[in-house]
Amino acid sequence: MAAIPDDSWFADYAAGAGPAAVRTLISAQIELNPAAAKRAAFFDAIASEFALADLSPAGAVPDELDDFLRIPDPQPDAIYPSALAQLGFSSDRKPWRSHLGGVSARKIKRLCEPGVDARLFRFAPGAAIPQHDHGGEEMTLVLTGGFADEKGVYHRGDVAVGRAGEAHTPMGLPGEPCICFAVSVGGYRFRNPLMSLAARWLE
Repeated sequence: MAAIPDDSWFADYAAGAGPAAVRTLISAQIELNPAAAKRAAFFDAIASEFALADLSPAGAVPDELDDFLRIPDPQPDAIYPSALAQLGFSSDRKPWRSHLGGVSARKIKRLCEPGVDARLFRFAPGAAIPQHDHGGEEMTLVLTGGFADEKGVYHRGDVAVGRAGEAHTPMGLPGEPCICFAVSVGGYRFRNPLMSLAARWLE
């Protein structure tokens, strides 16, 4: 199952709009998932048509765009795509700062903004985040291994998309640990009031 975010997010990505965390997630998935790369190319082509229409009659490329095109791509890591590797994450580092029941987490503060949460998760096989939903859309990109929830099974390169109010319980699949990059627009809401401690752990 190869899941990708909604087209609206790809349109924002091509336009350089939307939350930085979502743009980072899409950029990372493009490296891992051919379906995402194809979708991004489609919207990039549309954006390019509009950009070319705004160029001078001589067809000159604006200086800032010309400079951007010369910037070399950061090198991807064995686990982390370029979009995350350039933030300092690499397979030889253990970034985890919070641990609960076989699940580790690391908030990526530089990608967070009001109403947008970005973090890495690591699931041991069989470990799960307690049932919760979100105030808005959540996208979770699998980097290694895989996890399952009530809607499906996800492997490297897949993005699990959750809508506002949809409860789920992500659980790591058997085999290698699952590392994923999750972006939540609207925050986490645990269904069980007793999970308030877990809610604090996620902050």
